[in-house]
Amino acid sequence: MPIEIDAKGRGISVVTLNGHATENFLYTQDLLDLADVLTQCSLDKDLRALIVTGKGGTFCGGRVGVKGLTRASEVGDDLNAILKVNNALNAVKVPVIAAIEGQAFGFAFGFTAQSDYAIAAENAVFSLPEMSHGLPPLIVFSYLFRFVSYKQAFELALTSRKIPAGEAKDVGILTEVVPAGTTLQRALEVAENMASFDPRTLSLLRTFGRKAAELHSPELSEHAVAVMSIMLAERAPGH
Repeated sequence: MPIEIDAKGRGISVVTLNGHATENFLYTQDLLDLADVLTQCSLDKDLRALIVTGKGGTFCGGRVGVKGLTRASEVGDDLNAILKVNNALNAVKVPVIAAIEGQAFGFAFGFTAQSDYAIAAENAVFSLPEMSHGLPPLIVFSYLFRFVSYKQAFELALTSRKIPAGEAKDVGILTEVVPAGTTLQRALEVAENMASFDPRTLSLLRTFGRKAAELHSPELSEHAVAVMSIMLAERAPGH
């Protein structure tokens, strides 16, 4: 299964991104599956904290969209899988902890930014590679400026450069940097501490905090999908 979930007890669950190739890519259907899992988690009244990590020492090398799409509506449906994940992530009522080893590119960069608590290995690498493929990362831009200054985010997108965990923490993407191979262990420690709080108090901290910080903008994200869908359809062969 591309998305695996494992209950660890005390109201803590771990979602593992079990994608494709050594880069741990996620395809469109994998994103839809992830959105479904996150939605299920939002309905779990016993859940206290949710950890999201990746298989084989790599968090996620990014999203691989459906190839050969020629109509804007088709491209839009494909891109909307990202929005489904973002919406489901925002709807989870407990803190979401990202545990990152290896690469976190594109979609994974954005997911890390949107998590409530992000722990990365000291040798982890982050990147927004979309511009190197001729595609502006507009969906990520719909929320990234809540964490990263405009000039820093613009430079990261423009250059598609890979940044180390230390820099990712400095710009506001990460909460902690830990030794390689220990991110899940540390995430479980953080989750256990979270689970010790009154559930309603913890949930209120998460939901009110995200709303106050304006972390989620469905309208702006949908606009990003619409603009990108038209652009990509116009580039399709035979347009």
